[in-house]
Amino acid sequence: MITCLAAICLTGAVAIDGDTLRLDAPGKDLRLRLWGISAPELREQGGAAAQDALARLVNGQMLTCDLMDVDRYSRPVVRCALPDGADVACEMVRSGHAADWPRYSRGAYGGCR
Repeated sequence: MITCLAAICLTGAVAIDGDTLRLDAPGKDLRLRLWGISAPELREQGGAAAQDALARLVNGQMLTCDLMDVDRYSRPVVRCALPDGADVACEMVRSGHAADWPRYSRGAYGGCR
């Protein structure tokens, strides 16, 4: 059972690339940046594969996300877990589609291999 008291529960998230999700909200397109990782942009080598990997992870899942920060583009930066408790960003690093970004994660995803 998922309890969402301090976290945000999200359904319907769509992968924009390997480290960004979109939620369709009435009158607004909300973009969420995954905390602590970096993945290639769509136009870069590996970008489409990273987007596809993130889409497979989150498609149809209820995500439990904690707000970690707000980036320079005013996007919420979130740390999200799948229903089984797996950290989405760690799964992206484990699959080889993203890298730990120690500047922000303080090495949190360095062991996700």
